Amino acid sequence: MRSCSVRFFLLSLILSLHLPASGQVLDPPSLRCVSVNPSGDVLLTWVVPPDPTAIFLAYEIYHSANAGGPYALLTSIPVYGQATFFHAGAGGDTGPQYYYMVTLSTSPPPNASLPGPVLASMFLTVNQSTPLGSAAIDWTAFSVPLPPTSATSAGIAMEYPQGTWSSIATVADPVTFYEQVTSVCDDSLTFRIGLTDNIGCVSYSNLAGGTFQDVTPPSIPIMSTVTVDPVTGQTIVTWAPSPEGDTDGYIIVLVDPPSSIIVDTIYGQNNTQYIYPLSDATVGTESYTIAAIDTCLSGIPPSPNTSATFDPHTTIYVTTTYDKCGGDITINWTPYIGFEVQSYELYAQQDGGAIFLLGTYSPTVSTALHADVVPFAEYCYVVKAVESGGPRFSNSNRRCRTTDYPPVPQWNYIRLATVLADDHVQIVDSVETAVEVKRYRLERSSNGGPWQPIASAPGGPGPLIVFNDVDVEADQRSYEYRILVDDSCGNEVVESNIGSTVLLEAEAGLDGVNRLLWNGYEDWAGGVSGYEVYRSISDGPYALIAVNGPTEWSYDDDVSQLYETNGRFCYRVRAVETANPAGI
Repeated sequence: MRSCSVRFFLLSLILSLHLPASGQVLDPPSLRCVSVNPSGDVLLTWVVPPDPTAIFLAYEIYHSANAGGPYALLTSIPVYGQATFFHAGAGGDTGPQYYYMVTLSTSPPPNASLPGPVLASMFLTVNQSTPLGSAAIDWTAFSVPLPPTSATSAGIAMEYPQGTWSSIATVADPVTFYEQVTSVCDDSLTFRIGLTDNIGCVSYSNLAGGTFQDVTPPSIPIMSTVTVDPVTGQTIVTWAPSPEGDTDGYIIVLVDPPSSIIVDTIYGQNNTQYIYPLSDATVGTESYTIAAIDTCLSGIPPSPNTSATFDPHTTIYVTTTYDKCGGDITINWTPYIGFEVQSYELYAQQDGGAIFLLGTYSPTVSTALHADVVPFAEYCYVVKAVESGGPRFSNSNRRCRTTDYPPVPQWNYIRLATVLADDHVQIVDSVETAVEVKRYRLERSSNGGPWQPIASAPGGPGPLIVFNDVDVEADQRSYEYRILVDDSCGNEVVESNIGSTVLLEAEAGLDGVNRLLWNGYEDWAGGVSGYEVYRSISDGPYALIAVNGPTEWSYDDDVSQLYETNGRFCYRVRAVETANPAGI
């Protein structure tokens, strides 16, 4: 119960004493402290009033267990210099006790001073909080308002362990309550309130307490950074310690959406750095958060009190792409998540040399170009996030790229250019399979005329590429073909051999001899071993009738004895390669 004014009582007392002034009165004592001992007894301390004419008779102390009275005379003290009184059995441990003082003089009545201000002992109650985890401390007021000589803040002391008192808080007037988070697992705590006066005395409350359990987790650890070790590629997690003295350790959580994985628990309030052994920030971002645990167990089954977690911090992940043809490396990175980024710094290193700053970028930028890199060198990159207005930073993984130039084809070989029909020539091309090619371009020349583009084919696995030229008059003229090879950058690097079709002409003689004439095939790497001549009679199947040497480009076919036919003779000539150095 809070103390209150006793103005009504004082007014009645003043009226009752307002008699014709015939005696001298002194000031009441200046009551300063009302202190309760562990047994509930109360010790009063005051400052004696001035008595320049030596008319002091006695001090009267009035007491009540209620702020509004009634007040009864507790004792009369005839010693002028006495400044304390011990009220045995006062009951200060069961409720607040209220006191005021009066000074009597030796003058004729009315010889009593005005009553001094009422001061109360502070009555302290302590209860378990709801939910559990704290001690709810409440006490009654010493006076409203406080005397001008009192301190403006009350001190709260706690006994733990037994026999050891320590100050835990101060509370400014007029507040008369406090909540103490308990950190004992299951033990007794005792509290008292103290209010100091400027003469040095202290008004103590009664002692109050109980057995408490700690079900309150430590404060949520504040993440500092996650940063990648450029040598190992593992993430280093750091955080600020939880301030509670019973903090026992920290739970490390790897956030891997849609799930979160507890990867470890480390012990010690001030152990605030961790490296996950299975971390590999070189293959993607990694996100971590931290929970704190204390030494007390609660729940079923029992487990340490565990804090919540803040949002995770996420590492920067760097990737690169290399434009072999342009000679540029593009560096891309994911944003750092965890603190406000002021800028990103991109660092580079060539062939293990000195690390240099390639550029500084705004927090909205996530890509950069390293132009004019030299081929056949190793370039490595690290991106550093710098906190806005703060000292923190975070490094990305280290990403390296070896520059080169795409392998250039060394050869391309037209195996054959063969006539499948008068309007259809097929060209079969052998290609390299271990090189990067952008495209193969087929060109044609007619009877030694200019080269004209005919078709193209994208670079592919090979080993054969087949072109079909169906815009021809193979019965009218011979065609030459070549293949031009563009490397992966689009530069022409190889020209194939020439593949020419064989144009066969036939003339029927009146003497029964069909005379054949053709041009020689060119040009094979192994040369022509010979020409096979085939004949069809009356649209029947073709049969081999002769084999000419490599330089024999004509043949006379005597058909005079084949008079039983309808006289229709068709011919084909096939050129055959020999001794190809590549075994084709």
